[in-house]
Amino acid sequence: MPDTLNLFGATIELNANLVLLLVIVYIAGIIRGFTGFGSALLIVPALAVIYGPVQAVVIEVMIEVPVTLGLLPVAIKKAVRKTVLPMLLMFLLFVPVGTLFLKVFDPGIMKIVISLLVLFFVVVIAFQNQLAILLTRGGVLAAGVFSGISQGMTGMAGPLFATALLARGEGAAQTRANITAVSGGLIFFTAASFFLFDLVTVQAMIYAAIATPAILLGAWTGVTLFARLSHWNLRGVILVFLALTAIVTLFQAVV
Repeated sequence: MPDTLNLFGATIELNANLVLLLVIVYIAGIIRGFTGFGSALLIVPALAVIYGPVQAVVIEVMIEVPVTLGLLPVAIKKAVRKTVLPMLLMFLLFVPVGTLFLKVFDPGIMKIVISLLVLFFVVVIAFQNQLAILLTRGGVLAAGVFSGISQGMTGMAGPLFATALLARGEGAAQTRANITAVSGGLIFFTAASFFLFDLVTVQAMIYAAIATPAILLGAWTGVTLFARLSHWNLRGVILVFLALTAIVTLFQAVV
């Protein structure tokens, strides 16, 4: 059996790394399906070790595209425009800034930045309700700016902009729709920015296509587990798992 496969001019490695990619993405899907968050916080730092930060971020964003497209139609109808549009404007302006950082920063530095941001986002998730209460209107816009830069640079921003939208104090159904709509816009802007800066390769798109069924299967598994085990308080366990992943990848990047 060959060690590589040539598809559309791109070389795809048929080795343990490919198996590891599928396992990581599947586990990330389980986390997302069970808790509704955290897939990127696992995928990006882990894949940065295997494929480098640029390819890791591109693969993660491309994986998110089909998931996002399936959720957007309902979210657009229910989302509050005066809440969503200012956040989307921040993303339009600042995602390309983050993408530029991703393109020009040294890969070793980017691995460290990614790991540190995962730890930061774990803290944000752990204290999300308290932080949402403290955020002012200006703080919400600042969160949009930082989210845009973070997304363009690392493919991770969900916990921060979700907290900012929670700070608006709108109903649960509207907040969920706002988060979904903003997330969809963010993925669109990020993918467009990656193409603009010529970061999307055929190889990354093939890896993303291979991994997409794994995250969908993982998400289904997570939803199924939640239906049966929702009485288990696994949120803290998952946050610790994500933090440990970030610490391991940080150690690998530094050493």
